[in-house]
Amino acid sequence: MISKVTGAMDDTTQDLPAASDIAFYAEHGWWVSPVIIPEEVLDTAAMGAERHYAGERDHPLLITGGYLDWRPEQGNVLRLNDYVSLQNDDIRALVEFTPIAAIAARLARTPCVRLFHDQLICKPAGLDPAESAVGWHTDIAYWQTCSSRDMLTAWIPFQDCDTEIGALSFLDRSHRRLDTDWMRTFGEQDRDKLVDSLSEVGVSLERIRLQLRRGQVSFHHCRTIHGSEPNRSDRDRLALAVHFQDAANQYVPHTDSSGRRTVHVNDLLCRKDATGDPDYADPDVCPILWPDGKAQHP
Repeated sequence: MISKVTGAMDDTTQDLPAASDIAFYAEHGWWVSPVIIPEEVLDTAAMGAERHYAGERDHPLLITGGYLDWRPEQGNVLRLNDYVSLQNDDIRALVEFTPIAAIAARLARTPCVRLFHDQLICKPAGLDPAESAVGWHTDIAYWQTCSSRDMLTAWIPFQDCDTEIGALSFLDRSHRRLDTDWMRTFGEQDRDKLVDSLSEVGVSLERIRLQLRRGQVSFHHCRTIHGSEPNRSDRDRLALAVHFQDAANQYVPHTDSSGRRTVHVNDLLCRKDATGDPDYADPDVCPILWPDGKAQHP
């Protein structure tokens, strides 16, 4: 299996993706932006992350548990914190930075982008490699109550990212597969075994290892298989994953293989619609991020 490293793109270009970029995303299931996020926006978000880790909350969630929420008493481990933008104004400002959602809308070919949820992820330096790797998985596997299969994620590093620090990796064109909705394998450590098993039942998938400059953003389709290597550097690796809904997405009931109803944390946070189902268009939990009234429609 051949590995490639994507280089930094021209950091002077801040236009929305061109037709060729949209075609690349449709073909490969991922795309990397130029440097689009100013230093000051990332600096403010980094300070917000530190405040969040220290226990500060600008806004409390309506629920007190049931979601990933690393606390200092859990020790020096991989830190996963969900829904930080609903609790922290500095992270919220990064999520609402207009070019990110505008790009997502263009790539997904949707007139409207709503937040689904976000996750702050820190890989502290010095962890055992087995403790800081993220297994190959698909996002849609965790979103079984979503009607759309065109949702996508923006991955935003807070520092330059290379393979040593554990940047994101993709299995190229894996979003074309329709047999990966089971891949709730974020915590799977034997990454090579999983890739080999996928290759045995289909076309071999090329592994893409990203190399990003601070201010760049990578985007991937909800069915793209992705993960990340351990952090082998002497620096903490901090990133924010922002999960977007396209205009067509709405709640759909889902039951697992044992017949139990699937419940996403959004189902507990969102208001109910007229039929009593969770409303994934709740403006307090899943606000519209594009268009935002300050920029033209893509």
